[in-house]
Amino acid sequence: MRLSPDARDVHPVMKRFLAACGLMFGVSSAYAEPTLVVTPTSVHPGDAVVVSVIGTAALPHGKAGGVPLHFFAAKRGFQAVFATPLEINEDHILVEVTDGPAPLSVAVVAKRLPESSVVVEDELANPPKADRERIDLDNGAIGAAYAKADGAPQFVHPFRRPPGGVTSTFGEWRTFNDGHRSQHLGLDLGEPEGAKVLAINSGTVALVRTTVLAGNVVVVAHGGGITSMYFHLARSLVAEGDVVTQGTPLGLVGHTGRTTGPHLHLGVHVAGGMVDPATFLELPLAPATPPATARR
Repeated sequence: MRLSPDARDVHPVMKRFLAACGLMFGVSSAYAEPTLVVTPTSVHPGDAVVVSVIGTAALPHGKAGGVPLHFFAAKRGFQAVFATPLEINEDHILVEVTDGPAPLSVAVVAKRLPESSVVVEDELANPPKADRERIDLDNGAIGAAYAKADGAPQFVHPFRRPPGGVTSTFGEWRTFNDGHRSQHLGLDLGEPEGAKVLAINSGTVALVRTTVLAGNVVVVAHGGGITSMYFHLARSLVAEGDVVTQGTPLGLVGHTGRTTGPHLHLGVHVAGGMVDPATFLELPLAPATPPATARR
């Protein structure tokens, strides 16, 4: 069969064949099935997970463990990040994308969490009523800052781990001197008092606050549903609304609040809850383009 120079004159059978082979109109990608990639494929409670949908130009919609995923444009397709719940009692999380590839299952492996005993001032171990009311307000303010991370990512580079040796890991159970027990939802890094605390990536300062338990706090909203927080600062060096880039000094290492010595408590929140910063920092996040707020 001889092809006409005008593609409209191509025989219908040949037209379907050429389209399937990607030889006509340069639209081979339009016929490719989207690919679903989940990293990592095996997690512990509290781990962060990135979901990538590659090979589609349409914004995906989906769920992880029944919780909606919020996708953003990435260098290849779209990505979304979610938290493996700390209290999960399932052995897997099902990741589903509508009008796309088949669901994937992320294996959840139980993990024995460390325990420690901590001695602090009595008023911090068992706060009086007035302080408990302030603590509730502090927690509400930090929680409200998470919502400011909605929208497109404000970062383009991988997240950078702060310096310092690990002095306490994520998820550790602590028993204070009065018998009160709580779970540690961050990564503690030992650094000398007065050392600069740097932003782990670009974003907007969502909260600067002096709190009862976390001391002087800075929270940065990075977009893409990602928020980082820095506790126990000697003092902050930024104000709410400031646009920061990776490496911007946010404050100085201190030991304000409920702490036994100078260190940085780094926390990370993504869709679904708090996550282990150590696993979050390993995620292959790759937003599509630099947003205007992150340009210098």
